[in-house]
Amino acid sequence: MRPDSGATLGPGFQSGLQCGLQSERINPGDKTHRVNSIIKVTSGSTPAAAEFVHTLYGTIIDAGTHKASSIKVAEAAKVIENTHRDMNIALINELAIIFHRLGLDTEEVLQAAGTKWNFLPFRPALLGGHCISVDPYYLTQKAQEIGYHPEVILAGRKINDGMGPYISERLIKEMIRKNL
Repeated sequence: MRPDSGATLGPGFQSGLQCGLQSERINPGDKTHRVNSIIKVTSGSTPAAAEFVHTLYGTIIDAGTHKASSIKVAEAAKVIENTHRDMNIALINELAIIFHRLGLDTEEVLQAAGTKWNFLPFRPALLGGHCISVDPYYLTQKAQEIGYHPEVILAGRKINDGMGPYISERLIKEMIRKNL
């Protein structure tokens, strides 16, 4: 919101260099979890900016909002949400490779495992887009800057980054086998 727009920003919100944050939290193609039904994490560069953004999104998002204590906390939450998803898909991708070599149907194995109440229903996937494939690298870079080498996150990224070539190779072999 521009300071000269004439809009009322609310008590305690002074014009100047203040900003608010609302992290994107949507899965493209997901018919259940839509923009309005996903809790938004909000924050701001000042308490007043944080409250303004929190209140604003609270009026338009049915699911409500969660006001983080700082922009850093809100951004860290976004990065770990994407890293968490990336790591779970990396595990399933690696299992799919193993099951293929064992001659097992991955989907059948996952359906059987899914009968346990706390089994997470991830499926093998190619990961693209901006957030999922990039946020784990942002996190690992920050970790390395403070002297920590995050092995699990980087291993997951290596698996997911290799799925494109793996699937292409399997497709070509299947096409050759079927004389296509």
